[in-house]
Amino acid sequence: MTPREKGNAATRALMGPEPSERLAAAAASSTFGADIAGYAVDHVFGDIWTRDGLDQPRRSLITMTVMVALRQPHEFRLHMNFALDHGMKLREIEEALIQMLPYVGFPAISNVLPIATKIIAERGLDKTADYAGHRGLL
Repeated sequence: MTPREKGNAATRALMGPEPSERLAAAAASSTFGADIAGYAVDHVFGDIWTRDGLDQPRRSLITMTVMVALRQPHEFRLHMNFALDHGMKLREIEEALIQMLPYVGFPAISNVLPIATKIIAERGLDKTADYAGHRGLL
């Protein structure tokens, strides 16, 4: 299997068919950014996301925490959804955010709370017995 085929298979498993196909099309195009998309498919997903040692929810959790620290809410949204899609529990995500508080601070965490709340509402997870919903910091 080529790195591209391996990466495309990994993105399908992680993201689902539509986003995976968009990324594959971007990588295969001759437009500006095609090489960057190709590196993402071949190396980020084909090499790193397919390594043994960590499952996809844990890889997403690690990536979410990095995106909080880097203040990248769009990427946080993607990886929170990926983690939930692959079985990570809200409580685990919340605990990761709590663990990060002393290291990245309240502003970084509060930057992603509205995004997490929106994902929770969109998925109907705020009605489950183990999550009462986000009430905001202020």
